[in-house]
Amino acid sequence: MAVDLKTARRTLPAPMLDRSSYSIFSVIKQAIGKDLTRFSIPVVWNEPLSFIQRVAECLEYSSLLDSAASTETLIDRWHLLTAFVVSTLSTHLERMSKPFNPLLGETYELKMEGDTSFHYISEQVSHHPPVSAVYIRGQNWTLSANIEPKIKFHGTNVVALSEGRWILRIKKKQNRSRSGSQSSFQSCNDEETENNNSDHADDEMDEYTWKTPSVLVHNILFGRLWCEFQGQIDLIHKQSEQRSVLTIKSHSWFASQSTKTADMFKYSGFIYDDKTKISAYHGNYGHCYYAIDDLKDVQIKSSSPCSAAGHNCIQIGQNVSTAYPCDLVLTPSSRLIWYRSLSSMTDQELAVRSQYYYFTPFTYCLNEQVTTPVLPPTDSRYRQDMKYLEKGDIDGSSAEKHRLEEQQRADAKQREDEFQPLWFRKDENGEYVYTHEYEQRRFDHCPNLFTQSSRE
Repeated sequence: MAVDLKTARRTLPAPMLDRSSYSIFSVIKQAIGKDLTRFSIPVVWNEPLSFIQRVAECLEYSSLLDSAASTETLIDRWHLLTAFVVSTLSTHLERMSKPFNPLLGETYELKMEGDTSFHYISEQVSHHPPVSAVYIRGQNWTLSANIEPKIKFHGTNVVALSEGRWILRIKKKQNRSRSGSQSSFQSCNDEETENNNSDHADDEMDEYTWKTPSVLVHNILFGRLWCEFQGQIDLIHKQSEQRSVLTIKSHSWFASQSTKTADMFKYSGFIYDDKTKISAYHGNYGHCYYAIDDLKDVQIKSSSPCSAAGHNCIQIGQNVSTAYPCDLVLTPSSRLIWYRSLSSMTDQELAVRSQYYYFTPFTYCLNEQVTTPVLPPTDSRYRQDMKYLEKGDIDGSSAEKHRLEEQQRADAKQREDEFQPLWFRKDENGEYVYTHEYEQRRFDHCPNLFTQSSRE
């Protein structure tokens, strides 16, 4: 069940519905101060993806992890890893649609092949509170997380928090028995044996952890919806006192208009060894990441603006968008590490992005049907409410979404014991850890979460 972006679909069956006549405030005004994950939002505000599929978008620039695992230079590894964390933020800025809440026990698998390769497996392991467990295996690295989203409405804006941490483990070079894609794409039995023997051995892996910053969505009452990240990201190396500390510049209503524009989506940071700064970086988290090779340059601005390729702007708005070109001013020793690129899209595809949820070619493939009949019946691709929304059938999507929600409530009332995930187990710290049993592909015991709708 491998996906190749070169042959994957490039669009959806129908464009999204015009939301200009719908008010999101009329729906959530009774939820001030409460957790929106417990509220059923009308399907018109959804995008045709489940939350555990949306999480998979963090792998769009997974090649940065491949490069970090193979580089010989310590500083370069830190810049590549920090750039990867920044890249996971870049996919959110234009996306003002809400993904579907996963059902308890819902799973999603994505095996990507091509220029970069990885295997993504996730499962919704808890409903209240909602927790998504994720495990990803790439070339000489693994990435895992327990994600607990919390979304609260504060009257004029919405704040989204993501509890839980990401854990990246990179194989130390002396322990690599294989190189390239072979370490990620072997036969299931060989893969399982290797994982059980070495994936979580601390003495064989470099471990890095971080938490996702909060997201603030503006203009819930009026105007165009837009969002920004806030706070700080601490990327920590477990085996040493080294870390990367990234600080995001927040938008301020009290700043001058020129200052607002200048600071939009900007960040800066330092790489530390204990308390000593060993390198620096800056950029626009919607577009680029630059290493600053000379620490003396941090406060020195050159006359050169960001000149990275790709489409260096943030589009804000659904039907009429406002472009914010990347106006980052470089230092004399700024060195480009990463930039967000839509260069694989044609001019026609770029022109209609706002009509298709601002999806990228990577996003289009996430809910694409696969022909290999080896997916469990719990996989998100079998959700008909998302298929109806892809086709522009709002009534069908709403009816099916309601049916699934009612079915989940009925199942919860009948359940006598605590729900036990199929592919993750809770450890002594209360975190859900991948069991490596999914690769055996024995799905006969999986529940049929998505029975066929009467509209099909």
